[in-house]
Amino acid sequence: MKTNLKNRLTNAFTCIALLFACFFMYDFYKCLSGFIANGFREPSIMLPMVFSYLLPVICFLFYFYDFYVKDTKKAAKIIYSVFVIIYAAICLAFVFKNIELYVSNNSFGVYDALPSIFMHFPYDIIIIHFALIALQIFNIVTAILPESQTAKFKKNLKMTGKFQLCFLEYIPLCILAIVVFVFSGASIYATFSAFDNAFFDFRYIFLLLWVFILPMMNLGFLVFMPEKRDISAKAKIIALCSGIAVNIIFGVLFLIFERTYPDFMVHIGKPLFLIAFSVSLPIEMGVILGIMALGAILLCAKLISFLIKKSKDE
Repeated sequence: MKTNLKNRLTNAFTCIALLFACFFMYDFYKCLSGFIANGFREPSIMLPMVFSYLLPVICFLFYFYDFYVKDTKKAAKIIYSVFVIIYAAICLAFVFKNIELYVSNNSFGVYDALPSIFMHFPYDIIIIHFALIALQIFNIVTAILPESQTAKFKKNLKMTGKFQLCFLEYIPLCILAIVVFVFSGASIYATFSAFDNAFFDFRYIFLLLWVFILPMMNLGFLVFMPEKRDISAKAKIIALCSGIAVNIIFGVLFLIFERTYPDFMVHIGKPLFLIAFSVSLPIEMGVILGIMALGAILLCAKLISFLIKKSKDE
């Protein structure tokens, strides 16, 4: 019961941290798209915002590996924590350098379009970066003193080994996760900020689901690896076939909508595809289609490999 409670606490914290990571990654994406749309002008103002929103996402990815995949070594933990402290300190230095402008813009509602769970920029970044610095100091102390009560408590909260990923597998998954978090944040934000589009064109609901479900689902399958789980062979086959089917269904629907109404994304897609509208290129759409294609191919390969192995075992 005690172990189950600790697991629930860890999983609950992970879900909350994942939500934060999606919003922060989307804030990064919005700031970057605004910087691009503005012709890369005012880098001293825009880049601190861009890099500040990226750091919490990096921290989440390290946390996930350390808590769910493999307990990192003492040296790696210290190097990572020192890196985060330096990164956060530099970001804070640039934020405070422009603090009067940022506060003024905040008072005029300039940053209201950046989704935030508790406060808008620059206050959210100041709070989260000071929190990250404090957390990294705590991590360094627990790494140096592994026999302390706090270090033991932290270790007990971990669920290492839950996901069977090697480090070389985790790196490309992190790159994919960063992209997926952007789409997840965009979909959640667009659901609340621009759902009225659905009343003008029902295909907006399809876009919301397409942007949210497909990237996150494919990332989930690659991380969870159902073919290696301790479940029945039938459950493994159903899980892999379901992932393939969802990719195919959404792909077919996308083609149908594109053929019957080629301009539907132009009319209703702006809340979801900011960079595409900034540079007049379907970049985000291409990325999602690429994730779908990659996910379907990998899931098919996993399914075929599992069926071959199963037939040999029998």
